Amino acid sequence: MIEYVTRGEWYDGEIRRFVRIDNENPPGKRGVLFVGSSIFREWREARDFAADVKPLGADVTNRAFGGSTTSDQLEVMEQIVFPHDPKVLVYYCGSNDVNAGVPPRVIRDNFLEWCARAFSRCPSARRILFVSIMRAPQKAPVWNELDEANALIEEACEGWRGIEHVGVGETSRGLKLSFVDVNPLLRDPTSGAPLTQLYRDDGLHFHPGSYDVFAPAIVDAARRALDECGDSRGGGTGGKPGGESSDPAWDPALPPSLGR
Repeated sequence: MIEYVTRGEWYDGEIRRFVRIDNENPPGKRGVLFVGSSIFREWREARDFAADVKPLGADVTNRAFGGSTTSDQLEVMEQIVFPHDPKVLVYYCGSNDVNAGVPPRVIRDNFLEWCARAFSRCPSARRILFVSIMRAPQKAPVWNELDEANALIEEACEGWRGIEHVGVGETSRGLKLSFVDVNPLLRDPTSGAPLTQLYRDDGLHFHPGSYDVFAPAIVDAARRALDECGDSRGGGTGGKPGGESSDPAWDPALPPSLGR
């Protein structure tokens, strides 16, 4: 059984919700796990996430929680990552770090530490995909830092070999990191300016229909990652193939202002 001891953190309510769901319906193994902040959380809550990820043909779980940073993701891996033992992990986080002034190199290092822990504790894990931090209009004042973080992480994914992060023996599992750049899909091809019509009034989060612009690229990258693993896509025991439409929509213990 998964356990979570309340830490007095703002995200306690959301993590308790995940733990309750996974204890009641044990997660499938060897599937695809999405983690991250509000962009992925709203993909789960505001759309038919199960329909969007159905092409993956595997157990798919989304454990993103809004407002999270890369350090938050490290803190809760025991509850939201390790129990799923996924084959492919899709990670979107760093946006809140940039807003908070976290240096780009720290964002990169936190992500690499997260990868090392995931590969070490999840025997089935083979691929981790980092989805680029999105250049939303709201982030215009920190676009330079955002671009630097993306560039550092892309470089790290391209040069990552696993030995220095996980251990010599781990490379035989064919571990790989990939950088999925969705920013070209979110800007005008002529001017390079953000497609503001995709965003809600806050200039940060997307209208539900806007996921049609970039979600297929993420799903396609995850599908290719599954194919690269070379064995059956089917998830293991438990879980809900293709998504989580039966999950409760909200946990009242989490303040709404922190949930998005």
